[in-house]
Order: sequence, then C-alpha cells, then structure tokens
Amino acid sequence: MNNNKVKIILFCLLFSVFLKAQKLSSDSAFVSFDCGIVQNKQKLDREFFASTPPLQLRANNEELTYSTIQLGKRKNKIFLYLQIIAKNVCIKKDKNVDIYFKSGEIITLKNEYPLNCEGFFAKQLTKKELEKLRGNEITLIKVYTYKKNYEYYVSDTDNTNFDNQIDCLSAYGVKKTDQVKIKKQKENVSSSGT
Repeated sequence: MNNNKVKIILFCLLFSVFLKAQKLSSDSAFVSFDCGIVQNKQKLDREFFASTPPLQLRANNEELTYSTIQLGKRKNKIFLYLQIIAKNVCIKKDKNVDIYFKSGEIITLKNEYPLNCEGFFAKQLTKKELEKLRGNEITLIKVYTYKKNYEYYVSDTDNTNFDNQIDCLSAYGVKKTDQVKIKKQKENVSSSGT
C-alpha cells in the first residue's frame, strides 16, 4: 500500500511538471527555428550589422541567371539586399524592383544604392513594407536594369524562409561591440599561460 502511495505521488509530480512545461512552451515568444544570423567584427557605414543567409533565386530566362536576396540589420533598421549574379548588370538608383503577391498586390522598391554595374540593389525597408512582405505570399520579383529585365519566381519554401528571416532579424538585437568576446579570449590566454 505504501508503495502505491509513492507511485501516485510520483505520477502527480511528473504530471504537474509536464503541464508546466507545456504551458511554458506555448506561452514562450522565442523563435523555434534556426535563424542562421551572422554578425562579425566588420562594420558597414561605421555601424555593426547582422545578416541572414542569402536565398538564391533563378531567373525565368534562357541564360539561367541567378540572384541572391538577403536581409540585413543595422541599428534597428532592416535592409533588403539583392544581387543579380551576372556580368555587367547595371542598376540605377531608381524604382526598379517590383514584388508581386499572391493577392494581386504589387509593391515597388527604390534602390538606395548608387548606380552600379555589379547588379546590386539595397533598400531600407519601412515598417509598412516589412508587414506587407511578412503577411503576404510573394509570387514574383521583377528587377529592371539598363539592358534587360529579370523575373524571379518565388517558391513556397523561399517564402517560408524569407518570412522566418524577417521574424529572426526583427527579434535580433545587433550587438554594439565584440569587446566582451575579445576580453574573454585575452583572459583565457593569460590564465592558460601562467
């Protein structure tokens, strides 16, 4: 009989721990997927920055031209970077990227990067643009260049990855300095040397 009481108490204790763990996991506001955010010692315009892994898109053309699309964060601002991987693709500082959504809506983004022939586009995204990108499924991205236009169809997987990256960067705090890591490394070297 005493053994049964111990089993019942143990069962109740384990069950209450299980319920508490379930409540914690459902109430938590943490990201449950691997974000892959990278931040190193380099600075961009004298500011530390973080970036997500690039997504690769293939153009709908005969040459099979690829493009990378990537998100980055500096200070508290999120940026969209796009680069067409081809020779002599000139993009001017103008409204030259259209993003088409499944709903039929289109947003046009203006390149904030100077005229270049490396196929590079950069844009600081507004809150409204971020909400539009996060809340809607992207079907097509069109990039207008001097010589020709590029169309990139966006898959469901790319949409999911892009949404996850926006969520990750929104929650990520760009570290102001890496001095703490350097000091810890110096302390470890000096303590191991004595």
